[in-house]
Amino acid sequence: MLDLHKLSAYKIPDTEMTVTRRDTVLYNLSVGLGADPVDEAQLRFLRPGDLSAVPSMATMIAMPYAWIRKADAGFSGKSVHAGIRFRLHEPLPPEGSFVSVNAVGEILDKGPGKAAIVSNERRIHDKATGRLLVSIRSTNMFRGDGGFGGPGQPAEPPVELPDRSPDAVHEMPTLPQQGLLYQLNGDWNPLHNDPETARSQGFPRPILHGLCTYGITCHALLRHLCGYDPARIRMMTANFTRPVYPGETLAVRIWHAPGGVFFQTAVPARGETVLDRGFAEIGG
Repeated sequence: MLDLHKLSAYKIPDTEMTVTRRDTVLYNLSVGLGADPVDEAQLRFLRPGDLSAVPSMATMIAMPYAWIRKADAGFSGKSVHAGIRFRLHEPLPPEGSFVSVNAVGEILDKGPGKAAIVSNERRIHDKATGRLLVSIRSTNMFRGDGGFGGPGQPAEPPVELPDRSPDAVHEMPTLPQQGLLYQLNGDWNPLHNDPETARSQGFPRPILHGLCTYGITCHALLRHLCGYDPARIRMMTANFTRPVYPGETLAVRIWHAPGGVFFQTAVPARGETVLDRGFAEIGG
């Protein structure tokens, strides 16, 4: 059982990462940029000279991988990524050295035999100048770790999608090798590259990284709402609900709203929603 007080008091160590232009090009390729190799708008994300970063790349910078295993707070080991939110305080540079200041965030108890919901808060700074670039909240669901006596409801109400048909739907195909490409960003979890591991966890084959689905959705917003101007995406939040299998086509459903858009990402071929309760702030 999770120890609420021990987990709350745990100090996640700061993490550092140097990002090169090659890393940025690789990330951009891994979320679908370059599908049209003669589209000048996409090529600005793929040529090392005048290079731009897809805003969702912020989620990959200086991640404190498996931090909860080091907290020694009773974690059972059964976790899934439940949601993520980033807020850009200025456009993400395509290269540089970064420091992430990490902290344990909200801890929710869904009850005995159910899940614990634990978030970590990250503030990513430029190492050379100290400027705050990005704030990130990443949330994980720890299956079976509930019942430790914590609060059950989040402090912030969840995003509620409009109760009407979407204003637009944009399809985003994925490649059969999408997960094998995306793992080069640093997430080598065998669930995404090893068929035997996937089968042992109840999947017929390796699944796509949730953050890849999130990045492809960011690409869709960048393409269809922002004219490929990354400075226009200020914030993006969503919950992970179902897996995606590489090679499937995603449908990004969009509802226009003041200051941005609500969104939801689905796999129409299976009739399943894979990202839900999404909202993105879009600047002018």
